[in-house]
Amino acid sequence: MELQFKVEVNAPKEAIWSYYSDPAKRYIWEEDLENLKFNGELKTGTTGTMKLKGMPEMTFTLTNIVPNASYWDKTEVPEMGNIHFGHDIFQEDGRNFIQHTVKLEKENPSEEDLNFLCGVFSDVPKSVMKIKKEVEI
Repeated sequence: MELQFKVEVNAPKEAIWSYYSDPAKRYIWEEDLENLKFNGELKTGTTGTMKLKGMPEMTFTLTNIVPNASYWDKTEVPEMGNIHFGHDIFQEDGRNFIQHTVKLEKENPSEEDLNFLCGVFSDVPKSVMKIKKEVEI
């Protein structure tokens, strides 16, 4: 199961990328983020922890890091499955886009799982639009 939100952004990929790669800039678009820590360099395989308001601290693993193009991480949610968060920057017809994806990795997902995923995804459009507002020329 996955949900996506995509928007065109009038900004260079490097400017957009900094909102994923610079932990200080994450607080601008992730309103519920209280703490973010990487246990090493920003590269595929690195782990870290994050704390969201009203939630326990969670461990994540960076699963696909391609500078100026792709930032994906995975969080294991007990009794729910793996949640993958994707942040992609790409070009179509000479225009830059950002796309955020939230994916639930679980065998035989239920309607309850879909409701959970929708809840996780609910602030994604607002977050993407904050990045757009911050970076557009």
